[in-house]
Amino acid sequence: MSEQPSSMPPATLRPASAAMACPTCRAVWRGVAMCPRCSTDLTALMRVAVKAWELRQATRVALCAGDRAAEALALARAACQLHTTPYGQRLLALALLANGHMAEAYALLEQVLQPPFPLPPGEG
Repeated sequence: MSEQPSSMPPATLRPASAAMACPTCRAVWRGVAMCPRCSTDLTALMRVAVKAWELRQATRVALCAGDRAAEALALARAACQLHTTPYGQRLLALALLANGHMAEAYALLEQVLQPPFPLPPGEG
């Protein structure tokens, strides 16, 4: 799902993984309300994704405020628990850095920034 706002009301539901899938047939979710493979209603899955997006938005606001680093970290962690995305993990790493958790931020960034992207010559 992209980082676009939605008019769908937020809901607090079960955690979702990075690769969200239909709970019935495990087809990869493509941001639609009904699974194209088995016709399962995926509205709850969409609500989880929207809530995670809202938490990431709140994280950005808290980080930009400059004096709400602890709140930003809590929001970023909550967003990643609901729906882990590479963007959300980078945002969490930024919140960790803002709170002085350098080692944890470094470890997270190492995990998130793993190849398959090309490395500069001599850094393989």
